[in-house]
Amino acid sequence: MIPLYILGILLRFGPQHGYQIRKLIEQELKGFTQIKLSNVYYHLDKMESSGILAAIREKQEARPEKTVYYVEKTGASQFKQLLTKTLDISYQLVFDIDAALYFSEYIKVSELEESLNQYIIDLKQSITELDEHRSTILNTVSTDRKLTTNLIFNHHRMHYETELRWAEESLKQMESNR
Repeated sequence: MIPLYILGILLRFGPQHGYQIRKLIEQELKGFTQIKLSNVYYHLDKMESSGILAAIREKQEARPEKTVYYVEKTGASQFKQLLTKTLDISYQLVFDIDAALYFSEYIKVSELEESLNQYIIDLKQSITELDEHRSTILNTVSTDRKLTTNLIFNHHRMHYETELRWAEESLKQMESNR
């Protein structure tokens, strides 16, 4: 997914150097993706060496050299393929907590409850951060992108809310079963 996002950012915002790409990923995509910013340069190098991106090295007097990346024709074609592939929606539920519940006889009930309590706190924090990010982003995106941007935020918020409801109900059931 990282190449998809890098290509999309470069196509949307034009040529950028690595730091700008990382900054845009952090500002625009946090909460939607799980891109480790430290991986961006690895992918930029790999995409450049494969001909998907081209790069221009710029030297500015006393400053260090910067590499500005832009999308080659093959990169634009690859972006379209990757983007089309994301429309092939599949949904597979895999939650690590299910393993702990399955083998719960090896874990203290208090540990499970503590974990669920922390998860509830984390989910509430994630919802708050998502709502704040929504406000920020919606003020910066063009009118023609507001609908799809809202769809993304709604998708993530609904997942968080469902998980929160599950965690709260599970905790109540555990407490009433003592």
